[in-house]
Amino acid sequence: MRTVKEPGSAHSGLSDWYWQRLSAVVLAFLLPLPFFLMLMVFSGAVDQQGLLDILDHVASRVLHTLLILALMVHAYMGLKVILEDYVHMLAWRIPLIATMLVVMGGFGIWWLALIWAWA
Repeated sequence: MRTVKEPGSAHSGLSDWYWQRLSAVVLAFLLPLPFFLMLMVFSGAVDQQGLLDILDHVASRVLHTLLILALMVHAYMGLKVILEDYVHMLAWRIPLIATMLVVMGGFGIWWLALIWAWA
């Protein structure tokens, strides 16, 4: 059996695959909801005040929170696997993954602050 020079942090990749698929299922259920709201607004079925009433509900905020968390997990897992596969120098890979985590974390905190602060 051939030994691997540097297996990386994922070793087998099963946990990355699992989290990516789990987040994809959550996104498949939650992502059509914002598009449905936009369609309702553009068709004139809901006005701005009606949209704000829908978005101000706690269930809507919880669904938005689940959406952004699933989106961040899905994007992180996909980009991390790409970086592990194609960036071979560890001196480049670790800072790139760390930068990606900081940027995505900042985006997620900003989005959650907007969602939960518009009361």
